[in-house]
Amino acid sequence: MRILRALSSPKNLQQIATDTGIIRTSVAYNLKVLGQRGFVIKTRLSKRPVYTALSSAALTKSLQRTIDIQRVGGGVKRGVRIKTTPEDEFTIHVGPQEIVPAFTRIATEIKGERVKAIQHHKSFNDLLEVTTPKQLVEFNHAIIKNNIIIDGILNEGAYQSYFDEILTDPKNHLAQIKSLEGRMSDYSVFPDNCFDWSAEIWIFKTTTLIISWKDEVAIEIINKNMTNVLRQMFEYVKQSSKKIDHNEMMRELITKVKNKKN
Repeated sequence: MRILRALSSPKNLQQIATDTGIIRTSVAYNLKVLGQRGFVIKTRLSKRPVYTALSSAALTKSLQRTIDIQRVGGGVKRGVRIKTTPEDEFTIHVGPQEIVPAFTRIATEIKGERVKAIQHHKSFNDLLEVTTPKQLVEFNHAIIKNNIIIDGILNEGAYQSYFDEILTDPKNHLAQIKSLEGRMSDYSVFPDNCFDWSAEIWIFKTTTLIISWKDEVAIEIINKNMTNVLRQMFEYVKQSSKKIDHNEMMRELITKVKNKKN
């Protein structure tokens, strides 16, 4: 500990011995051990070796990296939270067990507000694979109950995709798709070849959530500048999109499914 405290700045062997009062041979031995454990970095200054202790931030980062490697290697995937200022926070959610509660928490904490979303039907299909029918229905009912307005942009083929998805398993998927109808909404559509990825963006009042249901990873951003940039980007995309009546489209879809079943 005395050696580490003395290494807040680069020092050679003799300087460390002088500052700590520890004999050179003991200093040399302990530097070797500290270096092997990753606490001290050895460099050269004018061909002479000098030593520097890692800062607390560097040590924390190194420890976190080791923990993350152990988690992934052991088959355990877990996210991480980074708070950069009292107001700003960045969280990486890994796995449905982290993403779904975060998604639900953010969306249901607000009431009567407008939420912006860009979602290709590929992402929605992946969402169906990792959530249960009950989870999705409960989430959509919470949106309706809290009077949340969905300002959404979908691809033009989304409703045909919903229809095809229902037919693969009407018993489970019909209730999920039907729960999308009845929300206060302001929807537009973009061409199918745009945003053609299994990922989506949700922009709330102070938080942005970027989700890849396929990779089971989400980034939660609480940062005013980033959220405002994404919000303006959303508005730019919306100006180029075609406005539709989402609830009418859903009613037509459900009627189409019923006629198909009959």
